[in-house]
Amino acid sequence: MLSFKIIKKKILLSWLWVILCSIAIYALIPLGNRIQKFISDYLGKKFFIYFILAVLGFVFIGLIYSLIYRLRIRSLPNYIWLLVLAGFYIHLTLKLRNSPVEVTHFLEYGVLSILLFRALNHHIKDKTIYFNAALIILLIGTLDEIIQWIVPGRVWNFKDVKLNVISGGLIQLAIWQVIGPRSISEKINPKSLKIFSYVFSSCLIILGLCVSNTPNRVYHYTQKIPWLSFLQKEEPMSEFGYKHKDLEIGAFYSRLSLKSLQKRDNLKGEHYAQILNESVNKNYEQFLREYSPITDPFMHELRVHIFRRDTYFEKGKSTLNLNDKKESYFITYKENLILEKYFKNSIEKSVYRWDEDTLRESKELIDKSKHYESPVSANLFTSFSEKTVWTVIFSVIFLLVIVNLIFPYIKKMRRLSLPLDSQ
Repeated sequence: MLSFKIIKKKILLSWLWVILCSIAIYALIPLGNRIQKFISDYLGKKFFIYFILAVLGFVFIGLIYSLIYRLRIRSLPNYIWLLVLAGFYIHLTLKLRNSPVEVTHFLEYGVLSILLFRALNHHIKDKTIYFNAALIILLIGTLDEIIQWIVPGRVWNFKDVKLNVISGGLIQLAIWQVIGPRSISEKINPKSLKIFSYVFSSCLIILGLCVSNTPNRVYHYTQKIPWLSFLQKEEPMSEFGYKHKDLEIGAFYSRLSLKSLQKRDNLKGEHYAQILNESVNKNYEQFLREYSPITDPFMHELRVHIFRRDTYFEKGKSTLNLNDKKESYFITYKENLILEKYFKNSIEKSVYRWDEDTLRESKELIDKSKHYESPVSANLFTSFSEKTVWTVIFSVIFLLVIVNLIFPYIKKMRRLSLPLDSQ
């Protein structure tokens, strides 16, 4: 009786650590930008990178020590796995050096992944534990991004969801292939499969709902629930659109078809030009919140293309490095070409219209025939539809149901066949 209470206490304590770690991650969301600014101002933007690399170094040394002296593992593949995973972790960290605050996802969800393994180890004793831990990371990470979408000044990003899963998944892979806990069996039992199916289905449904949370849907449910109307001014969680190819430009993305772009530009071009002229001194972020993809996708895209063109033009003028100058002017030229071809009437009578003299220097330095793909609205889903997403989700869930129904019978048949095989 006493040992049962001790075990129950250990289980509750292990899950409490998971809950506290998750709450800490969520609690930091409103403070994220302030913390980033404070550290960047006083310690520099690269501090995040150096800090994570230092932590990785200590963890690597600690693992080597444990493998050799505590676990007494002499198998070479374990150490090869450790080197590969450590190298991949470092590669991803350095890849994010231009947005170092995102590197903190590796630390947050790496710690959470370890805590999840410890908690799940009380319930699952086969290799599905690693997949379940990674999927729960996906659930917690998705909720993290949903909260960021709601909080002013923060945005939803599928890329961050992916980073969270990669971070947690690498830790689980390290536990599986480097440490190889002896308590974990290779054989999967029906109970573990059922847990995996529930968790996986939950992930699919929540991600599906996020994909379906398009600007039009946000608009409709905020009309019915007025106190949620502030969500109309937030960056969209997900959007479907078009990837337009142009021989002279390359490619650019839009929420509108080419026909719709042309129609709006022809009918309301002067109106949009007037808005641009009247808002010339308005804060850029404020302007985008006022003319969001939900309220006016055409105006939103027009202003972002203008901002990108002007930003890189100033960057090209100010830099002394010839290669950087060429790259900046190339982006400037292509973005201006998008504006002139697809937002012609809207830009024509606005203060943002450029004459040939403005672009002369940039034209002389660049290769105008080179392919360009504008990152403006590149987060749009263009290769599949919402219907396709839900068809795949329900198909996978149906398949999981079938597998769970037949798996116990397969296990039973195997057990019955063992004596016959041995004879």
